[in-house]
This record gives sequence, structure tokens and C-alpha cells, in this order.
Amino acid sequence: MKRFRFTLRSVQTVRNIRELRAREVFSAAVAAQAQAARALEAAKLRIQELETIMAEARSRTFRPAEQVAYIHEYALVRKAGEQAAQELAKAVQHMEQCRELWIASRRDVRVIEKLETKAREQHRQECEHEEQSLMDDRVNALIGRAPLILS
Repeated sequence: MKRFRFTLRSVQTVRNIRELRAREVFSAAVAAQAQAARALEAAKLRIQELETIMAEARSRTFRPAEQVAYIHEYALVRKAGEQAAQELAKAVQHMEQCRELWIASRRDVRVIEKLETKAREQHRQECEHEEQSLMDDRVNALIGRAPLILS
């Protein structure tokens, strides 16, 4: 019985490495997207806290300098929130691109895996055919040596 050899083994290895790298890049993109989402939530929480502080400060004695400082801080925090939202949108877009690349590389790996499966099946059939031929030859040789029994 001859040994199975897959001629596209090197192609399969290269594609597996590409798929692994694409999966790692996608994993990093997912982590970056999660970090951007946490940053946006933190910015929203900071805006809510500042709005609460400003409302409390307005219910007390009006101090113009204090209100100007709050408004300035509020503008900075809002700008940071908008920037966090933009970063999240970029992270989501990057994650989707990485996902598409990973899916494409995974599809390439599956093509090679299917080819290998077909090659293994063909090899198995050839081996079975070869074994059957050997058994047939053996039976024919034994029959040729047996004496004829005539009735």
C-alpha cells in the first residue's frame, strides 16, 4: 500500500498561516472596538456627572466665574465624547474589514481542506482497488493449481 502524499501541503501551510494571522488581527480589532466602546461610555458618564454638578451649582448662589469654568469643562468633555464616538465608529469599521479578511482567508483554507479530503478519498479508493486486484490474483493463482474434479 502506497503512502498518501498531498501535493498542495505547502499551499495549505501558507494558507493556514495567513488565516491564523488574519484571526489574530481580527481579535486585536475586536479588543480595540471594545476599548473604544468603554471609552465612549466613560465619556457619556463624565458628561452626565458634569451636567448634574452644573445643575446643582445653578440651584445655589450664582457665581459667574464658576459657571464659566463649568461651561468650558462641559465643552471639553462634550468634544471628548464626540471624539470617542468617532473612534468607536472607526474601530467598528476596522473590525468589519478585518472580519472580511479573516473570512476570505478561512474560505481559502477550506478550499484546500476540501481538495485534501478528495485526494484522501481517491487515495483510499486506489488502495482498495489495488488490494482487491491482489486478492483476485491470489484466488486465480490458487484456482489454477487446483486439480479439476470431473464427475
